[in-house]
Amino acid sequence: MFTRRKLALATGALSVLTLARAQAYTPGAGLEVAKYDRPGEGSVNSFLLIGPRSLVIVDCQRTTVEAAQVVAHARGTGLPVEAIFLSHEHADHVTGLEVLHRAFPEAPILAGEVTRDWIARSGQELIGMMQGFFPGRVPDRLPVPTRVLRPDERITLAGAEWRVDQLGRGEASGMTLLYSEANDVLVTADLCGNRATPWLLDGHTLEWIAQLEQALPRYAGVGTALPGHGAAAPAGVLIREQIAYLRAMEGLVRDELATATPLSPAAAQRIRAAMEARYPGFPRVAPQPNLIELNAAALAREITGG
Repeated sequence: MFTRRKLALATGALSVLTLARAQAYTPGAGLEVAKYDRPGEGSVNSFLLIGPRSLVIVDCQRTTVEAAQVVAHARGTGLPVEAIFLSHEHADHVTGLEVLHRAFPEAPILAGEVTRDWIARSGQELIGMMQGFFPGRVPDRLPVPTRVLRPDERITLAGAEWRVDQLGRGEASGMTLLYSEANDVLVTADLCGNRATPWLLDGHTLEWIAQLEQALPRYAGVGTALPGHGAAAPAGVLIREQIAYLRAMEGLVRDELATATPLSPAAAQRIRAAMEARYPGFPRVAPQPNLIELNAAALAREITGG
């Protein structure tokens, strides 16, 4: 069995590279979970679901540098990689996939149907765009997932049973959650973050709010949620906080639109100032320095139908 002591030793060795850190959680007997991220702006989580005889990698990072750290951490466990799971199609969760696929070619790549189809249709276009943003640090291809997960499917991963949950469009076009009742742990991915400035540029924020409100009664009592950004925490806490953040942004945008339409750059800057005052120190999930202004403009278009 992979022990917390062995995880600590592996983490200490890899942290010398100063590109990733790890934090271990023990949500239940028979399963351990390790979180890896690169601290700072644009930080995103990958998780290892570590069972007695195998592990599963959740999400693949944005660049080859961070993806290589996930590979190193996984190899450091000494356990075979049973599968690679993609929670949704956003670049920060998938563009490092080729690095993991080369390292663990026998591991099936799991994803929801929306994510699989999006990658098959637009994956290479995404790779080209990301290579422009991160030259020399993005793989040349994005493998298409090999196994589609279906809503309410039960699947055994890392020795634990998980229920697949898919709530439709929200933060992304497709978001797949994994819930292990026995271990009281929920892979929420970007259904909710923890103290992070979110990405609203897909233009589904109002649907995302409705999605969160639908998920809250179902998962409010889950003890450990594994978000796409930020620290693990009880699911009810993270979902409520995400709703509050999005409702605050929506209120500010609607107030500005009541004065003038379309949303002006000055109005977007006022919204940024108000959100940063209300939510200080929330790192951006993407590296754009004007992410809040971009979010405000996208939400304004969504509200007005523009």
